[in-house]
Amino acid sequence: PRQSFVMVKGAAMLLPAEEPLVAETPPEAPPSQAPGQQEQHLQLMMQLLRPQDAIQLAVRLESVRPRRVRYLLVVHPEEVEAEGQTALLGVDFAHEGAARCTLGMVLPLWSDTQVFLDGDG
Repeated sequence: PRQSFVMVKGAAMLLPAEEPLVAETPPEAPPSQAPGQQEQHLQLMMQLLRPQDAIQLAVRLESVRPRRVRYLLVVHPEEVEAEGQTALLGVDFAHEGAARCTLGMVLPLWSDTQVFLDGDG
């Protein structure tokens, strides 16, 4: 299931699930996925950033390894003079309930950067 959220000044709010276009039974969440897990992941990812950075977009990726949880973040400094300093970050959690995360990728985005994601990203 897709989960959407809004982040403003480091605070995250989950948005209600969208209604499916076709009537279908929604798949059950895995038992290890506790309520509030998404918020915990967002807070842990925010701790990786510098104080002046903000997450513009966070997308949970599908992982080849069944237990690993991966995110792709678009990060941008909040300072006005930091125009053009956007970066893509790959963040990994060892499992759904992990209490820490690691950076797996850092890619600065320049005006002529083209990014193509394939497979596990």
